Amino acid sequence: MREDMKKQISDTFINMLEKEDIDKITVTRLIEKCHISRQTFYYHFHDIMDVLEWTFQNATQELVKESLEADDRADALQTYLSFVRQNRKKLSRLVESRKWFQIEGMLVDAASAYLEKMARSRLSELEISYDDMQVMLKFYACGMTGVLLQSLNEGALNEERMIRQLERIITGRMYPGKHE
Repeated sequence: MREDMKKQISDTFINMLEKEDIDKITVTRLIEKCHISRQTFYYHFHDIMDVLEWTFQNATQELVKESLEADDRADALQTYLSFVRQNRKKLSRLVESRKWFQIEGMLVDAASAYLEKMARSRLSELEISYDDMQVMLKFYACGMTGVLLQSLNEGALNEERMIRQLERIITGRMYPGKHE
């Protein structure tokens, strides 16, 4: 029941974000739309940013689930890029927020969690220490988030080209060199 209420609050928040900037979404307006009490809201969340973070975590879990069912890395990246395309308007609204610094951190954390779960599914293929993997995942998460957010500002995203490029970066084929 608790997760159902969190989902209801999150879904309502997402619908509101489709139509307006996050800076204009208040707890008062959100609880009115959800038809719940302030006490119910605060039982589940601390504030609007907590709702956003929970929403990102939920979306990341869904993306991982879909991506793990993909036949290969390119299909998994397609799942991720499709999510970005489908949520383009909401992501653009978040980028324009006064709370951008906090939101950017959440996006990078979500991308990092996504990439980590994807990497763990192929752990036998990786010959890398845990510490190195953590740095690599954060690097890729920051890069992917930055590139995708930049593409939101530039207009149309050529998904096929982006998938090929991201895959070449991730596999090290874009910048081949001697390995130590």
